[in-house]
Amino acid sequence: MGLLVSVLWLVAAIALTDRSPRPWVQGVAVVCAGIAGTTLPDLDLLLPLGHRSGLTHSLLPLALALVAARWRPVMAGLAIGIALHLAADTFPNAMRGYAMVRLPGVGSIGATGSYVWLGVQAVAATLAGAVLLAAALPVRAALPTAAALMLVGIAYLFATDGGWPALAVYGAFGWLALRRRVPD
Repeated sequence: MGLLVSVLWLVAAIALTDRSPRPWVQGVAVVCAGIAGTTLPDLDLLLPLGHRSGLTHSLLPLALALVAARWRPVMAGLAIGIALHLAADTFPNAMRGYAMVRLPGVGSIGATGSYVWLGVQAVAATLAGAVLLAAALPVRAALPTAAALMLVGIAYLFATDGGWPALAVYGAFGWLALRRRVPD
């Protein structure tokens, strides 16, 4: 999906959030923002930041979205989408060259630093998205929205480089979470 399409998904999410307070409309906004988030970190390709900039491959885009509290559903979906992107980026074919994270004024943070950066940011974004989703929607709307985001995540990780290992990690954590809740 191109970056322009990603921006259009994000604009659609914001428009839906501003348009109606109905939970199902907000849920659709979350999913649109989630789709946008899967490619939005690569916005660094259009900016003078260099690929895998720590500015776009982090939680910073979510911090910028905090300017409007009414956009909590957008932030929830964006966090999940960004988490999916960062999780896939954690599993490149080789952590060298453009696969490594770069920080402005510092340059590349190296292979180990890049693995840590991407992994920590992916986990933090996943948790932030879950918390924001729970806060933004009532349970009856949050559960189907989470299910839709899960399908978006599976489709994205299935098709993207590094997605298979990330999908396996998400699946393992999902299985562990369910095992904790189900009594033996």
